[in-house]
Amino acid sequence: MLDSLTYKHLTLLVLLVLFAIPAPAFPLDDVGDSGGPVAIEADEFRFDEESRTYRAEGSVHMLHGDTKIEAESVRWEADTGDVVATGGVRMEDQGNIMVGDSLDFNVETEQGVLREGRVFAKERNFHIAGDIIEKLGENEFRVTKGTFTTCDGEIPDWKFGAGQLDVTLGGYARAKHVLFHIRDIPVFYLPYLVYPVKTERESGFLMPRYGHSDSKGVEFSLAYYLVLARNMDTTFYLDYLSRMGVGKGLEYRYILGGDNEGEFKGYHVSGTHGHEPRHALDWQHEGMLPGRIRLAADAEYVSDREYFEDFGEIAEEYNKSQVESILSLNKQMGKSSLTFQLKYTENLERDNDQTLQRLPEIEYVALRRRFGETPLYYGLEASSVYFWRREGVRGMRLSSRPELALVTRSAGLSLEVGSGYRYRRYWTSDEGPGEVGEGLYDIFGNLGTRISRVFHLGGHRISKIRHSIEPEVDYLYVPEEDQSRLPRFDRFDRIEAKNRLRYALTNRFTAKLESDGGTRYHDFLYLRLSQEYDIRKSRNDHIEEEPFGDLRLELILRPTSRTYLDIDADYDVHDSSEAFTDRFRSFATRIGARDDSGNAVSLETRYQRDDTDYVAGSIDMAWLKPLYASYQQRYNLDESRSLEKVAMVEYRSQCWSLFLTYRDRLEDEEYFVTFSMSGVGNVLEFGGSLSDEGS
Repeated sequence: MLDSLTYKHLTLLVLLVLFAIPAPAFPLDDVGDSGGPVAIEADEFRFDEESRTYRAEGSVHMLHGDTKIEAESVRWEADTGDVVATGGVRMEDQGNIMVGDSLDFNVETEQGVLREGRVFAKERNFHIAGDIIEKLGENEFRVTKGTFTTCDGEIPDWKFGAGQLDVTLGGYARAKHVLFHIRDIPVFYLPYLVYPVKTERESGFLMPRYGHSDSKGVEFSLAYYLVLARNMDTTFYLDYLSRMGVGKGLEYRYILGGDNEGEFKGYHVSGTHGHEPRHALDWQHEGMLPGRIRLAADAEYVSDREYFEDFGEIAEEYNKSQVESILSLNKQMGKSSLTFQLKYTENLERDNDQTLQRLPEIEYVALRRRFGETPLYYGLEASSVYFWRREGVRGMRLSSRPELALVTRSAGLSLEVGSGYRYRRYWTSDEGPGEVGEGLYDIFGNLGTRISRVFHLGGHRISKIRHSIEPEVDYLYVPEEDQSRLPRFDRFDRIEAKNRLRYALTNRFTAKLESDGGTRYHDFLYLRLSQEYDIRKSRNDHIEEEPFGDLRLELILRPTSRTYLDIDADYDVHDSSEAFTDRFRSFATRIGARDDSGNAVSLETRYQRDDTDYVAGSIDMAWLKPLYASYQQRYNLDESRSLEKVAMVEYRSQCWSLFLTYRDRLEDEEYFVTFSMSGVGNVLEFGGSLSDEGS
């Protein structure tokens, strides 16, 4: 009998007999006035009836609701709910873990004092340490001679320390006279700090951001985040730029009914030390208005091109020659749609007064509809555009193109023949021809078929592959008409005469993939070869050009979901150059691969004979974790010079990252060092120029 009992349970049994307690000490339910069920397990257990105090010694485990306390010694007063725990104290409460030398705690009020302790908030991975930690409420703490961090480990990578900290989990940590430490080394001092300790959105100041660069000088940024409602918020920015002036910014984000959501950004710099005031606006929106009208906005405006050169981060920004603002309203009505659009283009390279704007443009498209049960179909495209500019010819163009087509499918063949008539009418300002119109018909046709076969592989991963072959021939005829009397606003004002055949052969490969998640289909290869034959050139002896056009190759290859190869090339069949590559009139390719670990590689080339010869590549490496590296370069082969190089190395810790970035933009070389903290973002950035002028 004795061999089957542990020492702990034997001790508890003896205590029950000595004190003549009618119920076992574990659990103790509804004891005293505290009203909460309590369970205690320990090596030794005593009860003082007069004070109604329970004392437990040796590997004590105490449970009260969701609160768990472990210690070497625990004294609990049943009437008041006061607990005194000493020796290797560990308390878990509301998802927070507290460990320390001793704890005075009230299980009813959830208030107490932890000495020489630490607090860990699991949800936010937030650590607090201090000589004295007072728990003032469910998620409120006051720390004397303490530190806090989001880093794990006995010696965290970084921490903030102060004589007194006030921390509200789900809110903010506030402190005066703060020292920021890297490991145990103090690095810089802050007179006051407010640090977000939350996962839910809440209004308040964000971490200040410091920086330096040759173009902006010393930078200091303050930001205030304001929650306006559950579906919208905004961030206000106030920046000090020693070489440019004071920057003021606003970001407003919203999600509204009808699937409407968007973001508005605005920024203004006052200008100083020879810099003019500058500003930028950006609005992105997508959503549905009453009446099932879809509203889309992609609007951008900057005061000058230098704005992108100073504030742009990527080539697509700081190399921009123009910016466009588009606002559109679209109404779908079955097989037809009506679109109203405003498009404003800002030219950043020259005087914008002569830039042509489309204010507004209205387009109506009626997809083909069938005449009853006949094989005849009719459709319509119509548009109206007002071309406006400050200087030069202005005017309006009204265009319509009704079409009639015969569409039939029989014996695996599809045939389509038809005709359309495009009429354009113009009204221009005094500088133009005035009111003038022109009509032009066209004839078109298409003949095609599809042949396919399914190959049964029976593999565990790939069960079947379908191969489709699609040959087709299409024809287009547009008569030659003198259109010189028409104004010229865009490319649609001059319709080129055509009498050509185009034949093509398309191959498609689709795999049926089986997995535990079910069946899916993967299009892994698309290959299309096409060529045009110009009948006009073959019949006109005065035209020396060959009637056969370039051979076009279109390839889309997806061996896996993480690898890709795209090729679009025009091969000049009449070029007799020795080098095979010189025979291409144009060539564009994209190739790349990536994995789940963060490694990726991509290469892009663009070649246009007598125009563009360009290559760009990038690589991201994560093999040396926690060290990550990336490199991007754009190179102009015609001019044999690099357009841009960007190299970045990141050391990524569990709670912070350090970035070293090198950027070479033609004649401007820059470096940046950025320090980012988990949950906060970039808090420190400085950089400078490596060019001769900058040095």
